[in-house]
Amino acid sequence: MSTAAQTVAGTQEAPAPIGERDPGVVVALRVELAKLSSQVSLRIVLALCAIVPAVFAIVMRVASSRPADTLFGRWAGTSGFATSLTVLNWAAAYGAPLLAGLFAGDMFASEDRHDTWKTILSRSTSRSRLFVGKALAAALTVWVGFGLIAVVSIVAGMAAVGSAPLVGLSGQLIPAGHALGLVVASWALSLLASTAFVALGLLLSIATRSGSIAMLGPLVVAIVLQLLEAIAAGRIVRSVLLSTPFDAWHVLFTDSAATSVIVQSIATSLGYTALFGGAAWYLLRRRDFAGVDAVPARRRRATMRIGVALAALSAVLVGLSGVGPTALTANRLGDSLATTFGNLAEVRYQWQTGAKADTNIPWHATCTRGGTAAGVTPSTATGAGDDWACTIVDTRASDGAGPTVLDVTLKANGCYQVQSPPGAVGTLYVNDDKGRPFLNPLFAFDGCLGTP
Repeated sequence: MSTAAQTVAGTQEAPAPIGERDPGVVVALRVELAKLSSQVSLRIVLALCAIVPAVFAIVMRVASSRPADTLFGRWAGTSGFATSLTVLNWAAAYGAPLLAGLFAGDMFASEDRHDTWKTILSRSTSRSRLFVGKALAAALTVWVGFGLIAVVSIVAGMAAVGSAPLVGLSGQLIPAGHALGLVVASWALSLLASTAFVALGLLLSIATRSGSIAMLGPLVVAIVLQLLEAIAAGRIVRSVLLSTPFDAWHVLFTDSAATSVIVQSIATSLGYTALFGGAAWYLLRRRDFAGVDAVPARRRRATMRIGVALAALSAVLVGLSGVGPTALTANRLGDSLATTFGNLAEVRYQWQTGAKADTNIPWHATCTRGGTAAGVTPSTATGAGDDWACTIVDTRASDGAGPTVLDVTLKANGCYQVQSPPGAVGTLYVNDDKGRPFLNPLFAFDGCLGTP
């Protein structure tokens, strides 16, 4: 074996010859960024990151229908802040994993494809500096792409749709200045969570040595996580899902933002980033670039082992999805819905008359499930589902209106969608006192319990 091969094959880094100095992390980072910037695919992706949110904002300005099945989607045509948050829902679920796969997935696998490991490690730099340089280059590129989506969605939303106050997830009306700060904070939280997918892309790039697998891997994992998130109502599984930090920003738009949810989101994001990044560095440090470990057959076996491990982990998480306490209870849903309905009633009155609404109306909601099991009372019903029904009443003795029954879909992430009977709250669009139509906030609305 040659001296160069012996140098790259071992698990320990060889000291630099006397009088020579390996290029540092900054040099490695500069080289990797230069390689990325020379790729046409990078320019196309970054262009799409700017074009798509702008086009979406314009469509929301002129279209008659809205993505009402997406959080804040029903308000995407009335407030630019809601437009940006609608984009964030999609960018957090699929955009961040896709960017991570595109820019981190091929970061190390490209060296296997071009067979350049020996040249790089024996003449250019050390493993540690190369790893840090590549990791930083991948992270910076993903941050630029994700940040570009955020900036364009906010600017285009405000320019095309406007900067009207935002209707929050507790039905409260959030002033424009405060709403802008909350939207920026929401994108920042999701940007931190996206870094974990960058680390996952780097891990897959090193472990599989296949650019195509590593590029698609984060997106596949994200899709699996979305499926798990839809059924995981127990706090044990939800606390460890990588997708949960992408929902943490919801609490910023409730009446009382839970600081614990934000802290848990940050800790989970940093934990997964450290886990995936540490595993990637461990594999790179122990890898033999000149021995049997470089044989293609071993690469295929490594990919198969990773696939089996992910499938087994997903099966375990599905089995444990309902284990542990849950925040999805009838009492908590009733309390949240009564607050949200009351706030929205005030918003509607304000929009209709231009005057301040009565903020002292004592609304009360009682929720139950149509599929409640035998022996379970309405007050002890729990879980996600589209079979919730909540009866809301104005408890003032002088009020002559009867109770209103609302159809509720409660999701595993603690957010819910409500459909009200038109006979009780009016149609989708109603007119104000001057005859101008506006979107009826009580016709259908979203809310959140303030949980991850």
